[in-house]
Amino acid sequence: MKKSFLALAVAALAATSIASTASATTVYDKDGTSMAIYGRVQSVYYSEQQSGVSNDEGSFNSSARLGVDVRTPLTSGIAAFAKAEWEGANGNNKNDEDDGFDARYLWVGLDFGQFGQVKVGKFEEAIKYAIGPTDHWEDAGCTGLAGNDDRREGVVQYQWSGYGVDAFLSYAFAKDNEHLDGAYFVPNRDEARETVDIDYSVSAALGYTSPDVLFGPIGIRAGFLYGKFADGDSNIFGSNGAPGNNVYYAEPDQNGNTEYTVYDDYTQYAVSAFWGSLAQGPYVAAVYQQREFAGNVIYADRSSVPNVTSPDYTVKGYEFTCAYTFANGLRLATGYEVQELDYDDDSADVKAATVPVLALWRVNPNFDVWAEARFDAGTDDDENGGKNFDADVGTTYAEDFFALGIRYNF
Repeated sequence: MKKSFLALAVAALAATSIASTASATTVYDKDGTSMAIYGRVQSVYYSEQQSGVSNDEGSFNSSARLGVDVRTPLTSGIAAFAKAEWEGANGNNKNDEDDGFDARYLWVGLDFGQFGQVKVGKFEEAIKYAIGPTDHWEDAGCTGLAGNDDRREGVVQYQWSGYGVDAFLSYAFAKDNEHLDGAYFVPNRDEARETVDIDYSVSAALGYTSPDVLFGPIGIRAGFLYGKFADGDSNIFGSNGAPGNNVYYAEPDQNGNTEYTVYDDYTQYAVSAFWGSLAQGPYVAAVYQQREFAGNVIYADRSSVPNVTSPDYTVKGYEFTCAYTFANGLRLATGYEVQELDYDDDSADVKAATVPVLALWRVNPNFDVWAEARFDAGTDDDENGGKNFDADVGTTYAEDFFALGIRYNF
């Protein structure tokens, strides 16, 4: 990279931070090589349980994001591109000494034009495309989804788009301490919930979006994912007497031999449909997904424990959403969202059901204000030893909450 390019980029970034420019500002564009910078700063008031305060008092959380998109032509019809996005959030349960920007997205790739593109880095796998149509909330949504928060490292993805069709195929390489939606049962449940060691995963998604029909396009999507958990000694038996990340129970049997209940693999299916656009006018969407977890029960010598049923369970959910965005930038939205945790023993199944509500006003491209709430709509919450979804998985779906937010985009 030439020094003049660096100087121009730095100067443009400084100018962007001073002036109120539009989102995703292009700070360099010459001979096909471009660099765009974008970001946001927001403060949100959360009521009670969602505030992250120990005594459940309402409080403000503040956060920021900063991103860079770059692109350069290599040959006729082939271009290189990259993206880096960081997030800093003192309000995200971080102490002052933990402040700093964490990488949210990181990727580099090649664009082959009509033949698609390939990228490598940290981002969600292909299944995210299939569950995306209802994922438009600030904080109150996604009760029924699994995979919307799974930004994996070491992902390779091919994407092709044309004639209204979008196709994705991704492969994620082995990584430890990865977040995985639905992996609720881990040794240190409060500290490391949904943190596991993954050997690999493969995912595919396909969708079609029509031209406008009345008030907007109609889209349908489907996706599949299969993942394998790492099964090395450290992943299962851990160290210093503590079980590994991929164990969700470790208990002695009647002879004093420890039985390890371990994650083996997981499979996910998802379908969705939408009509309209969130940019303006009406929008309706629906998603159904299920993520099945399979496990084994073994001894320390890796032999199977006899006469024990495989501890499988399924995280499945469905969501409906409807929204209307007015010409002045005001969006009103609501929906109905359900997540069910299905065990082999049907009598132990638990369910969460919520209704999110959002009123967001985009005053201009740089400034948003919003009010949002989530209401319990029948979540299992027996506190006397009966079915209790939140107690099983560590969520707060049985608790109503509201949030008030203000955000500057640049």
